[in-house]
Amino acid sequence: MLHRFRTIALLVPLLLAVIYFGGGLALYSQVTRVAGSCGPHAANRPDSITFANHWPAMDFSGYLMPEYETVRLASRERGITVAGWYVAGQPGDAAVILTHGLDGCKSSVDVLVPAGMLWRNGFSVLMIDVRDVGDSSVEDGFSAAGNEEYLDVLGAWDWLMAKKGYTPERIGLYGASLGGATALYAFSHEPRVAALFLQGAFANVLTAYIENLRSYGLPGFLGYATVEMGRAVSSEDLLEHTPTEEISKAGARPVYMVHSRADRRISFRQAEELANAARAAGVNLTTWFPPAGEHLQTPAVYPEEFEQRIVGFFRDALGE
Repeated sequence: MLHRFRTIALLVPLLLAVIYFGGGLALYSQVTRVAGSCGPHAANRPDSITFANHWPAMDFSGYLMPEYETVRLASRERGITVAGWYVAGQPGDAAVILTHGLDGCKSSVDVLVPAGMLWRNGFSVLMIDVRDVGDSSVEDGFSAAGNEEYLDVLGAWDWLMAKKGYTPERIGLYGASLGGATALYAFSHEPRVAALFLQGAFANVLTAYIENLRSYGLPGFLGYATVEMGRAVSSEDLLEHTPTEEISKAGARPVYMVHSRADRRISFRQAEELANAARAAGVNLTTWFPPAGEHLQTPAVYPEEFEQRIVGFFRDALGE
């Protein structure tokens, strides 16, 4: 009998560990796998928006960009090619690079509509697919939560200067959701990037995973296993960078944050934490936290005000 109890005492922790890390592996494979994720959005183009799965109904006709250039450019990481759409604005005006979130791409409505708002106000815009997404290079098919993809954003920034003649002070970055972290990491690593606009961004990758799991009725503690399995399976350190630490490097460069208080995918608490970190570091930060709208829906729920704010911000920041 004693031997049986000892066997059970040994097997139970082992079984729990298998369940825990097995669940983490399954979630890592599901949550971070982005190869093919652009499929639902693929029908959208700068001149045609027909799919907006998570947005309320709205008229997209005013934000379409009829003439655009399909481009391929080099990431700052050797061997990675980035696909994009470039739409030229008014001669002499500034440019903005727009970066999508998880399960999105350059065809996502939450990229195309802000791009259209900027373009119709004179800006040039460059929408990109980060690695493993859309038409860009497939490295391993998994998202590194911005920790590698920021080099793709910087490759786009380099391209705008080398191929289109922009100077650093005339180029800004926009990032939506996970694209916010990606753009933020690019912003912190390249001190010559002039300005950053974040929509629906998070403060901490692990906390964001935990909140996301809980929103689907899953135990939040599996978020830790998800991160650990990323290290074990693909050598990805999803926590290599932390948005709260990276935003502190902005200094006097202007940053604008938009986050709905009703966001259930990335909670408003994440926005508060990120904003508090920026203010504690003395960052030149402006925030807008509207009361309504789900994740990344602010341009649909408040189209006129969102356009006024994003255009006004980049005009001031980039010398329009």
